[in-house]
Amino acid sequence: MSDRVKLTIPGRPIPLERHRTGKGRRAYLPARSKAYRELVQGCWLEAGRPTLGAEPFAASMRFYGAHAGSDLDNLCKAVADSLNGLAYDDDRQLVCIAGAHKLAVDDQGARAEIDLWQVKV
Repeated sequence: MSDRVKLTIPGRPIPLERHRTGKGRRAYLPARSKAYRELVQGCWLEAGRPTLGAEPFAASMRFYGAHAGSDLDNLCKAVADSLNGLAYDDDRQLVCIAGAHKLAVDDQGARAEIDLWQVKV
């Protein structure tokens, strides 16, 4: 278990879309959101599967190159839901968002940079 998780997710950040209902009333996650979830989880795997366990944690998230119309809260939710049960036991442990920013693409390209750390409450 680590006391800090740092991830960089390459490519344009994708906000979490609402689940849809298909034939037979089955709910599903739209393809773009599902693909982004898999990308975030893959980056977590490549980072060595860092985890905060069951401890309360804070987050800082920077989204470079997100679409101007993207809701910042849905960008954060896409990452938090993707890491649920992996980098922490449950996203209800998130007690502070120390910063969340939509930023223009810089020389490092479109990406999301995520920092999570344990906090004492």
